[in-house]
Amino acid sequence: MKQMVVNDASCLIDLHKGGLLPALCRLPYRLVIPLPVRNSELLDFKDEHWRELDSSGMVTYDLTAEEVTAAFAAKTRNPALSANDCFCLVTAQINDAILLTGDARLARTARKNGLRVHGVLWVIDQLKERNTCDDALLASALTAWRLDATVFLPEDEILGRLSLLHPQGNLTRIRDGGSWEVRDEAPGSTPEFG
Repeated sequence: MKQMVVNDASCLIDLHKGGLLPALCRLPYRLVIPLPVRNSELLDFKDEHWRELDSSGMVTYDLTAEEVTAAFAAKTRNPALSANDCFCLVTAQINDAILLTGDARLARTARKNGLRVHGVLWVIDQLKERNTCDDALLASALTAWRLDATVFLPEDEILGRLSLLHPQGNLTRIRDGGSWEVRDEAPGSTPEFG
């Protein structure tokens, strides 16, 4: 049986921004999103995106009454977490699943409860390791996240992965209209700064 991965809203949003949702669904995991999280206003995915995810194998998990009660108990114990965080936490606990989250508080709480926790950079690593998509798509996602002020990922982790995806060139920071981007420069060339 495939290992279950419970997806929270933050990771799905970032993976969507990076164009990686279809590739995520090709990984050899049972991908799950709790129903309350799917129905959340945070996930303003269009119907076509949900149809694509559903047809690619994403499962919407409808929590039982007992699981909802457990989620509210978790919320009482962890008031800094949102209700949706607690739905993800309980879904992962009950199913002995990996929790995919970009939320630091949820990740900390999940680890304290003995869960395996990963984020979108782990997804990048899994996609690369399994040759699930081409390097250009991975580099594009990393660059998009790096330039997006609403995506909070360690810059050194992004740059490290970008350098692995561009082994022939030198990654150079170039100032461009107030934001930073990474361009692949040929070895020995001099980058232009604007």
